[in-house]
Amino acid sequence: MIESVQARQRGAFNFEDHYENLCALQDSAPLAAVKAHLAKGVLDLNGDRIRLNDWSPIINTIKINRSLQLIAVRSFCQAPASEDGNKMAVLKHKLAAIRSKEITHRLVKALKDCLLISPTLSCIELQGLALRRSDLLVLVKGLSKSQTLRHLSLEQCRIGDKGLEVLCSGLKNSKFINSVNLSGCSITPSGAEALAGVIK
Repeated sequence: MIESVQARQRGAFNFEDHYENLCALQDSAPLAAVKAHLAKGVLDLNGDRIRLNDWSPIINTIKINRSLQLIAVRSFCQAPASEDGNKMAVLKHKLAAIRSKEITHRLVKALKDCLLISPTLSCIELQGLALRRSDLLVLVKGLSKSQTLRHLSLEQCRIGDKGLEVLCSGLKNSKFINSVNLSGCSITPSGAEALAGVIK
């Protein structure tokens, strides 16, 4: 089954209905965690608890949404370290889908699309995600165009100074973002100075 144009138009202003419709189209059950705070205009997810198959309805609903005020996606799991160099010990540890390059990049693209059209999104919080340069290049396209985003948090995303350079390229073109949280992002003092120069 294919989603109708009318359903997409309605879904832009009703996250829950659109999300449930997409779940039905792929014959999966909507997650209670996704719907928990939607009445407050908030999508706050522990990405570690979401399976690969469950991400598509979430991502495809985010990218057309015009009603959420806050979107937060968090990951608390880290890739295991094998002290004795046993690769099998690492391979046996199945990481959450949110740790994959594909899901992370699809999520960031959806956030970019949402930023470009949303009249309400004022806060994005990404915590503990493995954001790569390619992800940041996509994200800043949305940051530089958004007229509603006020706060961005990339806590524990470990983007480093090189990632911060990419981020700053988008932030310097934004007239509306007034606070950024980069705690635990491996930013050096020189990187922090560069950020201070673009956040007015």
